Order: sequence, then structure tokens, then C-alpha cells
Amino acid sequence: MKRMLTWMGSAAILVAAYVGLHSINQGRRLIPISRAGSALTTDSIISPEAIDAFMVDNLKRTGLPGVAVAITNTHRIIHLAGYGKDSEGNPITADTRMYIGSVSKSFTALAVMQLVDRGKIRLEDPVANYLPDFQVKDPRAQQITVSQLMNHSSGLADGGFPEMSLPQPFSLVEEMERLRAAHLIATPGSQWNYHNPNYHILARLVEQVSGESFTEYLKRHIFDPLQMDHTAAEAFVGDSRIPVTKGFMFAYGIPIARTTFPHFVSGSGGVISTANDMSKWIAMQNNGGKGTTGRAVVSRKALSAMHTPSGPDHDFAYGWEQDVLADGSKRIEHGGSLFTFSADAALFPETGYGFVVMFNNTSATGAEQLSFINGLTALVKNQIPELGNPASLIADSVLGFLSIILVMHFVRSVRGARTWARRFRGRAGAVSLRSVPYCAAILTGIFFLKLAGLLFGGRDVTLTSAGYGWPALLVFFEGLAFGSFLLLMARAFCLTHKPDVDGIGISIGV
Repeated sequence: MKRMLTWMGSAAILVAAYVGLHSINQGRRLIPISRAGSALTTDSIISPEAIDAFMVDNLKRTGLPGVAVAITNTHRIIHLAGYGKDSEGNPITADTRMYIGSVSKSFTALAVMQLVDRGKIRLEDPVANYLPDFQVKDPRAQQITVSQLMNHSSGLADGGFPEMSLPQPFSLVEEMERLRAAHLIATPGSQWNYHNPNYHILARLVEQVSGESFTEYLKRHIFDPLQMDHTAAEAFVGDSRIPVTKGFMFAYGIPIARTTFPHFVSGSGGVISTANDMSKWIAMQNNGGKGTTGRAVVSRKALSAMHTPSGPDHDFAYGWEQDVLADGSKRIEHGGSLFTFSADAALFPETGYGFVVMFNNTSATGAEQLSFINGLTALVKNQIPELGNPASLIADSVLGFLSIILVMHFVRSVRGARTWARRFRGRAGAVSLRSVPYCAAILTGIFFLKLAGLLFGGRDVTLTSAGYGWPALLVFFEGLAFGSFLLLMARAFCLTHKPDVDGIGISIGV
């Protein structure tokens, strides 16, 4: 116990030193600012200098590589800039293309509402009325309405359809075929469960009703009318047809440039855009469905329905969700992550402000990205923003040094397996009792992905997605399980062999 406490104390000192040195290094980092100053209005409570100061200081505090931001007020764009660098060392600008993850769902929802405006879709109709290829073996699926897909109350969920673990489709037609094996975990309309395939079905609905491919529909009816000239949508990410510089994942505080985790995202997360283009998207949301040119792409009534919670959770609407802030005001927002990129879009209906923030990175806890969202929220509310902290670095550092301690513990214990066996041979009760923690560790390693899924709201977690999302946590628990297995095998070998036989404890230690 004394030795363990010494190790823990040493680890705490090393963690503090590592985090401190990392913070000092980040504080010295030069952050390029690429502000798009032309055609921006100045009638704002926020000065461009205040925004720049917060963004730069927060990049240094959190250690994130780069971020782009657009802030609007009704139909006016008041700030547009990029900060930091991409994975090739180029400055982030307002025209740097990035994936926006699940913020894409608001585009899918708008496409559906455009068809509602044209009388081609009714929100309360069963989606099966429009989609003959939507054939789920659970008979309750025939009751799922368009509205329930939009607000994630369809009864479909990762628990009944582990979409990330299953072989990935490459088209919406293939996704409809894959969904035949889905099980509903709740009666449609009774329970909220965030589930990406809800929006895959909606994308297929748009195709079926409009007669156009989903990506072409978005281009013709949303991107082009809003003059979002550098925005496109993909069905499958990870091997992009559209030029996008690699984003970053983090491991132990080190940013690692990687291609986006490959998986199917048509309708749920495949939009690639820029802060410049997304400023037009946000401005339209706060301008009654009219773009910055005055052209309407959706009715005011349909837009209001998109922003109004309608599901059993009382928060989620159609591609957006509603937050009630500490001061009682509302924020309509949606975030997204594709493991190496993340984004968030937010609307403030009481004031007409809105912003989008786009990151060429994700972090394990997401606290760093959230600090930008909360800071920008404070700025548009004329408040002083608080800087974030490198929460993921701290968590990873703790996990890293605990992993080192585990390695030292297991090496020492395996080397001492013969001595341990001599002490406990013939004492079955004591052996069993001392084996329980290691058996529990092995079970945790075996079921780690399931446990991680529960931690993240019942989502489907795969080995690859865990490696992208939080490698330090994966290494710690799987290392703990593997070390526990080796130790139990070493002790079992030494217990079942004669005392004078050279046991595994010595042979492993050589």
C-alpha cells in the first residue's frame, strides 16, 4: 500500500508537470487570425477585437489547433473569421472547408419542410406511405410518422439497430435494405432516442418524393439559392470526393491528423461547408426563411416548426434542439462531431443573434469545444466570456500515468507470481477473493464498448470509434484487462505446478 501511494503521488506530480508544461507551450503559440472584413456590418454590441481576443486566448487555453466562426444578427453577417492552423500548417480562414457533423440534420429537416410547404409531404403521415422500401420487421415501424423521425421519437435507437457496428452501406437504397433487421425499442412517439438512421430515412424520403438524389436536392434547393457555393454533401465520409484537409483527434494532449472515421452519414452528418457559407445558413434561420439576398427558401411557419420542440423530451425539434439558459432565455442549437471535425450552430430568437463555430478537431471530453460555444453565447448576450481549460489533456494525462502505474504493477506482480503462489497455495478462499478485482477488470475490458455506449447515452460504440474518440481511455481499460488476464494466468500456473518448478513468474521476468 505504501509503495502504491508513493506511485500515485509521483504520478500526480508528473501529471501536474506535464499539463503545466503543455499549457506554457500553448500560451507561447502564435495564433494566426484570418478575419473576413469586407461586407460585414458594424451595428453590433460586440466589437471584432473582443471576439478575436476571446477566440485567440481560448485556443491557447484549450490547446485546440484551429477554429472558424461566423456571427450574424437577423439577416446581417457581423463577424467572419478563422483562427489557428489546419493539419497542413495553413491558416484557418472563413473559407476553409470542414465537416459539420450532425449540424447537417438541420439541412435534412429543411429539405423535408420544403416538401411540406409544397404539399408533397404531411408531417403526421406514416413515412411508410411515401417509402415502399422502408420495410422493418418490427410491425410497429409502420406507425412511424415523418414528424417522429424528425424529432427522434420513432422508437428506433442504437439499442435496437447498432448502426455503427453493422456493415456500412454506401447508398440510401442500401440503408433501407439494412434497416429491415432493425428492432424498435419503444412504441413510436413514446420515447426520445437520438439515432442517426432516423435522418437517413428522411434523406431517402426526400429522394422518393422529389425524384432527385438527396445530394442533388440539397444543392439545387438549398445550397444554390442561399449562395452557399463551397458547400456540398456526401453520403459516406472517410474517403472524401471533396477536397477537405485532414482534421485532428487527440491522444494524451497530442493532436494527430487523421482522415475522418469512415461511415455512412447521408442525411445525418455528411455536409461539408465553410464559416462563410454557414453564416448565410444561420442568417436565413433568423430571417423568417429568407437568405441574405432576400430569397425565401422555406415558409416562416415551417421554419418556426423546425425550431419548436415537438418530441417527448420537450427539447428536440426538427434538426434543432432548444436550450433554456441560466437567465431564462432560449438558445436553439445543434452540435455535431465526426471524430476529427466538430461544429455547433446556435440561434437566439429573443435578440436575432446567431453563430456557427467550426473546429478542425474533436477532443475526448468535448469540454474544450463547449467552452467556445459558451463563450460565444456570452458575447452575443453582451456578457464577458469565460475561458475554457484543457479538460481532455488533464483526463488523458491522468489516464496515461495510471496506465504506466498499471504496467509497473503487473510486471512486478507477474515476476512475483511464484512467491505469491507459495503464500496462498491451499488457501482457495483467499485466492478467490484476491482474484475478484482482476476478474472484474477482465470483464470490464470485454464489455468496454457496451459500457462506453451506456456512458454516452446508449449510443453504439465500436473499437474504431473508441480509438478515434478517446484512445487514452481505451488503452487504460483494455490494458487493465490484458494485464489482469496475464497476472491470473501466471498465478494459476504457479499454483498448479510443484514449488520447485521454475514458474512463469521467473520466465516472464527474464
